[in-house]
Amino acid sequence: MTRNLVLAAAFLALLPATLLAEEGEKRGDAFTRLDTNQDGVLTKEELQAKGADRIAASFDKLDRDKDGMVTQEEMREARTTRRAAFREQAETRFREADQNSDGLLSKEETQAGMPRMAQRFDKLDQNKDGQLSPEELRGAGRHRERAR
Repeated sequence: MTRNLVLAAAFLALLPATLLAEEGEKRGDAFTRLDTNQDGVLTKEELQAKGADRIAASFDKLDRDKDGMVTQEEMREARTTRRAAFREQAETRFREADQNSDGLLSKEETQAGMPRMAQRFDKLDQNKDGQLSPEELRGAGRHRERAR
């Protein structure tokens, strides 16, 4: 009886992971491609075997519950945290570069405070008003994210 309960629990636990894996594969999901044994979790060994060295190096941070496996939920949490930190950093850099505090970056402000961005200024200035707004930069970020 106990053995049957364990098998049933294991089956039910794997079913959502299997369905997620199938759905992820349809979308070309990186998690699914890295999950070589398709058990719905990633191990450090799987990541290393697939050459995902950067993710493997961050494995201990990603494995929030320290069970030796990274779930899709843990990956989503890490992505959300990373995006929030990046957004906060970008907003801080924007405010620091905005020397006249008008909420916009002129080409001169961009060259002084964000020289790498200044190289792409004309492309980022969607409305061609000679200023970069936070909305224009967010739009460029979304475009870059979709391209990945």
